[in-house]
Amino acid sequence: MTRSRSSSLRALWLLLFVPLGLAALLLLALYVHPVTGTAVQTAETSRQTDLGRRVEQSLAGFASDALEGLVPVKKFYTIEENAATAPAPNPALFGETEDPAEVQAVVERASALLEGQELVWNPDIERMPGTKICYYCDDTILVICWKESIEHGAANFAEVKIADGSQLRRMIAGGSYGSSVQLYASDMAKTANAVVAINGDFYTYRRLGITAWQRKVYRAVPNKVESAFFTSSGDMLFSHAGELASTEEAQRFVDENDVVFAVAFGPILVEDGELRQVYSYPIGEVDAQYSRSVIAQKDTLHYLLLTMGQEGASTHRVSTNKLAEIIHERGVKNAYTLDGGQTATLVFRDAPFNRVDWDTQRAMSDIIYFATAIPEEEWQS
Repeated sequence: MTRSRSSSLRALWLLLFVPLGLAALLLLALYVHPVTGTAVQTAETSRQTDLGRRVEQSLAGFASDALEGLVPVKKFYTIEENAATAPAPNPALFGETEDPAEVQAVVERASALLEGQELVWNPDIERMPGTKICYYCDDTILVICWKESIEHGAANFAEVKIADGSQLRRMIAGGSYGSSVQLYASDMAKTANAVVAINGDFYTYRRLGITAWQRKVYRAVPNKVESAFFTSSGDMLFSHAGELASTEEAQRFVDENDVVFAVAFGPILVEDGELRQVYSYPIGEVDAQYSRSVIAQKDTLHYLLLTMGQEGASTHRVSTNKLAEIIHERGVKNAYTLDGGQTATLVFRDAPFNRVDWDTQRAMSDIIYFATAIPEEEWQS
């Protein structure tokens, strides 16, 4: 193909793309609230919002292909919300090292994904002796895992930055809510194609709190425990004990806030950047020394996972309030306790990253995980 013919074709692509872009703007104007500029969160407009996001992402991908070689256009990826599995990560992009400089080079390559956000991880962190830093990075996800010895216990961190809220996901063993199937966290992570995963709330073990799956509330017993809700945009929201007092009220909250799933364990450790002190709580043995598990949101599409337990010379476990102090010191916005004890499991590359209690994984009902959004056929081609 001659250069003039190639230029003519690209010009034709531009002529086609401009009206499509205008149509997309009109669509976005229809589903964005005219006063606040935020999506109107009702059951119907949530679907419109999701449609608008998919149109925007499709147009961005179209533009990236059409304008290749002319101007750089970011390509957007998303994962179908109810897909049983996510795209498989590229094995070539996993790494482990004892050299912080190697990880820093990966971080610098991920600058477009990070969009100026500061990481908790930094090259000067004093890691647990003899341990390595593990990582994965592509255009849609950055994960860095490391171990520290804190309060004489083993702190296992995984920092995650994703490009799209659809990459924050939950897997339920058996594939349907209420299933009696229980599986190891590492097996669920492997099946789901997770880059990194953490245990969930083990919802089948107790009957407290508000739980939701695929946008439907299945349990609303809110009088004793706090719940965490995860939205399609990748944010974590909370409800306190006694709030959302009925199934109908909980479902309305799910619809209005575009919630995809919710878990019920707790307590909340950090809320709006403020450390919370927990004096009593009906589950989790808050004052005892236990292995613990927490999920925290640091920034937009930016999470920090942590399990605390025993490993090597780090022989202590922690109380809930000590766990809260540790995660709060990392500058997170919100943090929530997940099921602990032998359930506390952080999985990276299909294997536990932490030492699970008694060196034996416990079969459980669910995990929360983060995945790449890049289709496997793209990195295989």
